[in-house]
Amino acid sequence: MVIRPHDLIEISDLSLLKWNEENDWAGPSLERTPFVVVRRAERPNQDCIPVGIRGYHRNQREPAFLHQNGIKNILSPYWLKEQRMWKRLNDERKQLPVIAVMDLVMEIMSEWHWGPTGSAGFEMTTGYPALKVTSDLDLVIDAPEEFDFNKAKKMLQTLDTLSIRIDIQVETGNGAFLLREFIEQRTKTVVLRTNSGPQLVRNPWTVRVK
Repeated sequence: MVIRPHDLIEISDLSLLKWNEENDWAGPSLERTPFVVVRRAERPNQDCIPVGIRGYHRNQREPAFLHQNGIKNILSPYWLKEQRMWKRLNDERKQLPVIAVMDLVMEIMSEWHWGPTGSAGFEMTTGYPALKVTSDLDLVIDAPEEFDFNKAKKMLQTLDTLSIRIDIQVETGNGAFLLREFIEQRTKTVVLRTNSGPQLVRNPWTVRVK
């Protein structure tokens, strides 16, 4: 079973999810929408998956661990894109800026292996209205091999002409980095987010993760 950061997991049994139950929003949120997102962290053991619980508000994020027996379904961002899940939303939600540009994004990124994450991916998966008019679009690119810098720069510049802000993480297999930070090259290093924490690296594809 391959499970990667950003995957959305539908839970079959909430009793197999462990989190800090002192907050007053996570339980009702899970009862309403029994989905969690896989987060980047070390596993305490092979059976437990690090996940995050989403609430309605931006500051409502709760780390948790899900036993693998509690998995009902796994949906990756790349599957969401292939299925064009934004087209299944109702007409009112399709008017939101993030959803309205999805077909253009798909055209611009036609040569990349990518998918929606964050609020957009969550709403496409669950139907729960997570997006707002002011929401950014979060995406992930799967790039296990180093890509052409100029090609990526041109793609990002084209995306920047759209009416919304787009934030892209690049997954290398060693971890993930922000595409914009990589392209802007303000320093000689980039932050690679790994299961054991962030690392400053020169080349995110060749680094040996600690």
